Amino acid sequence: MVLSRFGYPLTKSAPVKAKPAKTRHRWTKAVSQIEFTVATREAQGTAIWQKRKEMLLKAGAQLWPTAPLNKDGSFDFAAKMGTHLRNEHAAQIQDNQTTEDIIFKSVNEIGLFLYFGGTNSWLELCDTNGRSIDDWTKI
Repeated sequence: MVLSRFGYPLTKSAPVKAKPAKTRHRWTKAVSQIEFTVATREAQGTAIWQKRKEMLLKAGAQLWPTAPLNKDGSFDFAAKMGTHLRNEHAAQIQDNQTTEDIIFKSVNEIGLFLYFGGTNSWLELCDTNGRSIDDWTKI
């Protein structure tokens, strides 16, 4: 009794389960029916999360023309990844615009492809009512 008054409890308290550091997202059939648009910086496009590991970027998407540089003039990791994705799909790009539908593996790949990342793509892709893909899919 005396020890508990001085901050030394005699019983063990249940350990507090830590929340995950990162939000998890789950694909559903309902989400596959929704078109999500992105309009950030100079990039615009429409995407559909078709399957669990398959995002479709519709033809006509406008790409941000140049990758941002670091202060020393070099490319950061996101710019390198975005450039790599653009090189993989070079046949489907003309004048910084996609000419046919392109399949990506994730929301993040679409962000890197369109505008070289730099922001949370889960919050950038929104439906016609302004609800983000993050709101639709987070667990």
